[in-house]
Amino acid sequence: MEKKPDFKAMSARAKVEYVWDYYKWHIIGAATAAAALFSTVRHFVTYQEPALSVIMINSSSMDTDGDGFDEFLEAYGHNPEEEWIALSTNIFFSEDSATESVTSMQLLAAMVAAGDQDLFFGAGDIYLDYADQGALTDLSEALPSDILEQYKSSLIYTTEDGSTEAYPCAIELTQNAWLSENHYYDTCYFGIFYNAPHMETAREFAEFLLTSRS
Repeated sequence: MEKKPDFKAMSARAKVEYVWDYYKWHIIGAATAAAALFSTVRHFVTYQEPALSVIMINSSSMDTDGDGFDEFLEAYGHNPEEEWIALSTNIFFSEDSATESVTSMQLLAAMVAAGDQDLFFGAGDIYLDYADQGALTDLSEALPSDILEQYKSSLIYTTEDGSTEAYPCAIELTQNAWLSENHYYDTCYFGIFYNAPHMETAREFAEFLLTSRS
């Protein structure tokens, strides 16, 4: 039987080397677990809920910080220093790359299915497909009637594949001042997700978007 060394008689350096040689995988495992726990705790302690979560598909901008929304936040009494916008502008549907479009489709589907998105901007058939599937809220219930009247010729209607009466679910915007100034779009559709977690703020933004400098 191998004789165990006299741990008490070892030098400090020898003790460290002995412990490392015999218990290094235990130490590494414990350190990894501790680091993961610390990272998880820090995430939940420091995480701040966004004021709005916004998806922009096929946008002209690569803005991911949401700085363009500061004007809205200030106008409606929100503090841009304390509140932030979760903005996704990295979803594109290319006519040239089927692979790129499939990847974007998967990403968009996952984000919409998660149910934590508020606003939906975009162009093309993919946007209208989501509108037809009932992904967007009834704007006649979300917006004042005078705003809807102003945009009545630009409203997009859906019947959710014939299961409901037609209702306005999106607005086609052309040369909107805010969108143009921030280089997001020249022309696009705009709507609010029916299950938007920040519905009141989403309504405020819709009012801002559709009435500011118009």
